[in-house]
Amino acid sequence: MRFCLPFIFAIITINVFAQQDAQYSQYMFNTMVINPAYAGYKGIFNASLLHRDQWSGFEGAPQTQSIVIDDAWGRDDRVGLGLAIVNDKVGIQRHSSAHVNYAYRLPVSDNDDRLALGLSLGVSQFMLNGSDATTQDAEDPNFSNRGNYFVPDARFGVYFSNNKLYAGISGTNLLADVVDYDRVGQNTIAKQAPHFFLTGGYLLDINEDTKFKPSFLVKEDTKGPTSIDINSSFLLKEKLWLGASYRTGVNLWKKSNWNNSLFRQNSLVGVVEFYFREKFRVGYAYDYSLSKLVAYTNGTHEISVGVILNSNRKSSALLTPRYF
Repeated sequence: MRFCLPFIFAIITINVFAQQDAQYSQYMFNTMVINPAYAGYKGIFNASLLHRDQWSGFEGAPQTQSIVIDDAWGRDDRVGLGLAIVNDKVGIQRHSSAHVNYAYRLPVSDNDDRLALGLSLGVSQFMLNGSDATTQDAEDPNFSNRGNYFVPDARFGVYFSNNKLYAGISGTNLLADVVDYDRVGQNTIAKQAPHFFLTGGYLLDINEDTKFKPSFLVKEDTKGPTSIDINSSFLLKEKLWLGASYRTGVNLWKKSNWNNSLFRQNSLVGVVEFYFREKFRVGYAYDYSLSKLVAYTNGTHEISVGVILNSNRKSSALLTPRYF
């Protein structure tokens, strides 16, 4: 039996690269999808949308969309509530999720230092559309049906910040080990693995009109290569972010399920984010692959937009929330 390229690509993505959570290049403007403790951080009603076309031109390559809405409530805006919806399609498999996020912030000093604890509960939907597969036998019963499966999910995170630095640690897919995927998915969907994220960054004032923010992201699923992003961004006149990132996969310790001879998803990323009329943000990121895929794709394109709906209300949030 001969499979079509999208199906082969889905199997490669799931079993070789192991990491199953969607990849983002503008995660610093979309933080709640990886850390629920970020909910309500900006102290205002914030909404953002993102679309990612990974490895453009490669049939069956990942495509991701996300919607994030959050706000702060209660005394001194200490309670953050948010909703994160993600749709991720790879080959003939689609993974959609919706999570309700709760965060509680504690002031830990008189210098705007804040520590937030976050919890997220949600549900994931897996759809396997066998009719999209191309086989020698058009009546192959293995690809004649459309599978549709639901599993619960939970996330947890911690986020520390002030007006100069931030650091966060979080975990996703935390219920993966208690879900019987063989029963729920009837052996047609891949078992999800817990993912862990470590983030951090610092803001430096270069001059009156320019700020510099180095940051990093470490993404670990314990079975595949550890993904590391090293980022550097400049903010010009409080309006324009210009940034660059280097992403690589490394083997921090011996992992029996990872073949070290396989090509890594190394890439260079360029990011542009522009704020206008104090309420709107638009961003674009381009990933240039440094792996063998560069000969077969047109790069990765990621577009995001954001809007603040009530920025004029009084808030105890940081005076410069857009920095992080």
